[in-house]
Amino acid sequence: MGRRGRKAFRWQVAADLIYGQVKKSFRRRKLVRVTHVMRLGTEAALKASLQGMGFSGRLNTAFIERVNLTVRHGVAALARRTWATAQQSPHLLAHLEWWRASSHFVRPHASLRVALVQPQERGGKLLPQRYRQRTPAMAAGRTTRRWTAREVLSCPLPPVSA
Repeated sequence: MGRRGRKAFRWQVAADLIYGQVKKSFRRRKLVRVTHVMRLGTEAALKASLQGMGFSGRLNTAFIERVNLTVRHGVAALARRTWATAQQSPHLLAHLEWWRASSHFVRPHASLRVALVQPQERGGKLLPQRYRQRTPAMAAGRTTRRWTAREVLSCPLPPVSA
């Protein structure tokens, strides 16, 4: 039991998870210091993992800023200067979950496409198909095909924990 009779909650994370943090310190709106802190894993493992993905090997804020921009474009309530603000937290969470599911299972990402060994003819005036489009779930091995929006919406959701 934790404080005041509550159960202590312990995060379960993957054994090989690497988590680094970039801390920026500002003084009078000017950046004065950038420090890198490893929360899980080692700096050597982080560098090897980043270089394995084709990056420089140095942790920077560009990674998370790209994710933030992608989410803001996908969820209208998070966009800047919009009329579509989230009035209630459950609505925002539902929209975020829909966006995440459709982004991972429905929408193919151009950077994940795989070149075909032999281009496939499609008939008519269409150019031969040279790439196999993939979603992030396909690239991660979670599924073998693109899902339809109907399939995503038909999937049961796990119970919400309070």
